[in-house]
Amino acid sequence: MSYWSRLILLLGLIASSHFASAQQIPLSQYYVSPINLNPALIGTSSQPLIIAQHRSQWNTSASSYPISIASATYPINQAYSSRIQTGGLGVAFIREAAGMQGWLTHTEVQLAGAYNLPLDFRQKHVISLGISTSYLQRALNVGNIRWGSQYDATVGFDPTVAPSVQLVRDRLGYMSAEAGIVWSYNSFKNTLLRPWQWMSGLTISNMNRPDVSFTDQAQPLPITLTWHGGASYSKYYWKVQPQAMVIWRQSSYHLNIGTYGQYQIRTTRPNQAKTVMIGGLWYRWGDAIAVSSGLLHRNIQISLSADFARYPSPGYRSAGAAWEAALVFTIPSKKSTHLRRSTPLI
Repeated sequence: MSYWSRLILLLGLIASSHFASAQQIPLSQYYVSPINLNPALIGTSSQPLIIAQHRSQWNTSASSYPISIASATYPINQAYSSRIQTGGLGVAFIREAAGMQGWLTHTEVQLAGAYNLPLDFRQKHVISLGISTSYLQRALNVGNIRWGSQYDATVGFDPTVAPSVQLVRDRLGYMSAEAGIVWSYNSFKNTLLRPWQWMSGLTISNMNRPDVSFTDQAQPLPITLTWHGGASYSKYYWKVQPQAMVIWRQSSYHLNIGTYGQYQIRTTRPNQAKTVMIGGLWYRWGDAIAVSSGLLHRNIQISLSADFARYPSPGYRSAGAAWEAALVFTIPSKKSTHLRRSTPLI
């Protein structure tokens, strides 16, 4: 096997190992789809949500990297009281592609459930527990891969030369399991007197360590830990939400810090639907700066974000400029509780 064959195969396996876990998706608006961040978060929304999200990066190169996510969450309330939210259920569909002409694809179906455990009668402090299981299918389009052994010093790429790399399979499917926990604090009082809300969560991904190798050499995914947390400060028509996320994977970690800001446009009529303007600024440590903006009107929220990366980061799959769009549709529910936790849905 030539040097370039080994290099291309190694890079492909490295990319595919990060490709396999939804928790490693480098979303700038990572709170938009709570099931992908932490399964326990699906118990924090008091109304059903339908979410669509798309991200595209590396558009300036031949190897674009699109990600599409569709998810839905449904809250579960106790039958005798609409004020008590027991938890929630969620489902997500994820589609990713990487490489020239999408030679590596990733399809995932995720199911999750969450249970809320109040620590006091007024539910100021709540512990949410969540679990999820995913079925993932990865496929190599071998015909679109150009191996190092197919390049000649004089003629360049020669498709008639057989690749020197022997793959055992070009398609595989496997199951993955993860669990999460979230602590949240909400005073549910007048925001002028108690304007702060707090949240902290931890997710454990790839607990069963599935094998994702296309060759005869086993490649189990490492267990990944993701911590996320932040606060929400409200004052009159303004809300500021500083947030942070840290991902630990083997001996490496990735830090994402930033803040969201919201401003509710004042209305002249008492029954007029509220409109909220949203903006955010994020920094992925040593990787990229992301800027986001959005608008919430009635039960529809749309948001856009742009990433400006300094250089490729193999551990976080981010390189070059990227853009991301999200749509969140809230389904009004008569049984919904007003005890919604404050999470930035952008």
